[in-house]
Parts: sequence; structure tokens; C-alpha cells
Amino acid sequence: MKHKINRRTRAKEIYDKVVKNVQTIVANGEYTKYLKFQNQFTKYSFNNIILIYSQFPEATRVAGKAKWKELGRELIKDAKRIQITAGMPAQGKTTVKKIVDGKEIEEEQTYNYIAYKQVYVYDISQTIGEPIPLQVKMLDSENMGSFFYKLKQFSKFPIYEENLHGGLKGFYSPKDQTITLDKSLSIDAKVSVLLHELTHGLYDDFNYKTDKNLSETFVESVAYIVADYFGLDNSMCSFNYITKYAKGEPNILIDLGTKIKKCASEFIKDIEEFEVNEEQLAA
Repeated sequence: MKHKINRRTRAKEIYDKVVKNVQTIVANGEYTKYLKFQNQFTKYSFNNIILIYSQFPEATRVAGKAKWKELGRELIKDAKRIQITAGMPAQGKTTVKKIVDGKEIEEEQTYNYIAYKQVYVYDISQTIGEPIPLQVKMLDSENMGSFFYKLKQFSKFPIYEENLHGGLKGFYSPKDQTITLDKSLSIDAKVSVLLHELTHGLYDDFNYKTDKNLSETFVESVAYIVADYFGLDNSMCSFNYITKYAKGEPNILIDLGTKIKKCASEFIKDIEEFEVNEEQLAA
């Protein structure tokens, strides 16, 4: 029982630390910077990304000491440690009471759980040795025209371009399952708006009537991450909602952060794997 209490206490300590760091990021106006940072750590959990960012915001690639050694690199003197958590499969035993042949007996049972412990990683800037090829994954911003047409083919929703009024740049219609863009926008602006509206259509499962703030926070965050990944400075994103929301229910914000990361990663993967129909482009 003592170990169980310790695990719960440690889990709460980690959770509280993540919540505090999220609040600090938002309060300091660093949310857009954090979203860009997040793209570099797709293999890490939302909680660990927050922990890495709070300790080493300049990090670009992290690994443990043994991993760096395997890659032919050594830690520099006084290398800065970055503390994260690692889940390890473990087993425990507990005693349960059962009724057998009308008699109550105690039986020992084994159960599986994930034990979390502190581990340390180091950024590549804290190492020396063999060069590590960093994957180039950004598209040249001058190619947004090609990217726009790829998104139009990728979209499962019909896309219309019309003259919109009242400052409206675009919208997704859940009823008709269509996307409409303001035809007067530049190509880069159309890409920005289209990513936003595609996120509404593909991933937004909030009730817009009652959860508009959550919906827009989620959608704008995902669109920002995807746009940044493909080399577009998405200046149209607004984070007023999340600033307001983080001060209210940070525990729900943690859940939202995990969802943002998961959906953005899935969105990026699907776009990258989508093959453009060249004949259709030429038509």
C-alpha cells in the first residue's frame, strides 16, 4: 500500500509541475513559441514536452547519455540535465478476499501497472562528436501555391472561393460539410484559413454552441502547428482564448494540450502521405 501511495503522490507532483509550467508559458505570452517548439519533439508525451520546454526552451534534439554515446557523441563538461519522466512496466501484488465453497478466503493476486521515474536527457547542443544529420522537413514558403493546391485535393470537403464580407476570411459548414474561403485572400492567407477550417471539419468534436472558446483554442493551435511544420508563418492565429482558459481550468487545459498534439501529428502525417494527382493539377 505504501508504494501505491508513493506512486500517486509522485504522479500528482509531476502533474502539478506540468500545470504550473503551462500557466507560466501562457502568462508570459510564449504559447506560439511553445507550439513551434513542440514540433521538434513528436515522440515525447505532452507532459514531457512541457517539462523539456520549461527547463531548456532552446532544445532541438534530446536523448539520454547512453543514446548520445551510441550515436558517437559525448556530453560536454557541466552539460545541463533536463529532467523528464519515463514509464516502466512493473508488477505488484495485492490480497483480495473471495468466497469459495461458502467460505471467505484471502488470495494473492498479481497486477500490472506503469511505474514512473525521473530520468535525464540532454540537448544536442550539450554534446560533441559525430555530426547528426537533422531532417529537413520545412517547405520553402515560396511554394505555398503548390501546398495550397495539395490541400485542396487532400480535403474531403468541397472548397469554394467566394467574395466574403464583414471581415470573414472563411468558414466550415457542418451542415453542408463544405469549406468556403474569401477569394480575395493571398495564397498564403488561403492556406492559413484552409488549415483552420479543415481542422474544424476533421478533428473538432466540441459543441460549438456551448464550447466555442475550447473549439477555437483547439482548432487555432492545431492549425498553427501544421502551418509552422510546412514552413508557413501563420500570423492569423489568436491565442486570447487559451490565455483566458488557462487561468480557469488548467487541468482541462492539460487534456486539451494532449489532444492538440495528437491531432496535429496525425494531420501532418496524413498531409505528408497524401499523393497529389498531377493530371488534375494540370487540367
